[in-house]
Amino acid sequence: MTTKRYQRLISSGLVQPLDAVRFHGGEAPLVRRLMAGAAVLPQANQHIAVHEIRGAAREERGYCDPHRHDCAELNLLLTWDRLLFRVALGDEVYTVEAPATIYIPPRLLHSANVVEGTGFYIAMLGNSDYESTFVE
Repeated sequence: MTTKRYQRLISSGLVQPLDAVRFHGGEAPLVRRLMAGAAVLPQANQHIAVHEIRGAAREERGYCDPHRHDCAELNLLLTWDRLLFRVALGDEVYTVEAPATIYIPPRLLHSANVVEGTGFYIAMLGNSDYESTFVE
């Protein structure tokens, strides 16, 4: 009989309501799945959230409020069609089209809101305790 010694290292993630995440409330045309973090694979010492967007109609949205982390954040925008996000970095606002990578240095005020499209927005931070990364 084969032992499943490494089964605990595999996870399909945890679907979380966006309004359960600080600074990320309101209506958003996406599904958020925590793939690594305090509640899923905490031994990875990373926070990785995948946001799946399907056919979002063009609209100005504000479900993600400006916020800061005490560690760097890396975001990936991926699509097989078209995906646009409005990204605020400090006092500058960009419309970013996938594919794209967005690097957010520690303590930089930022937000990201889908404008339109289909694809994935992946947020990664080097700390499994996401709630502890917020700074004022």
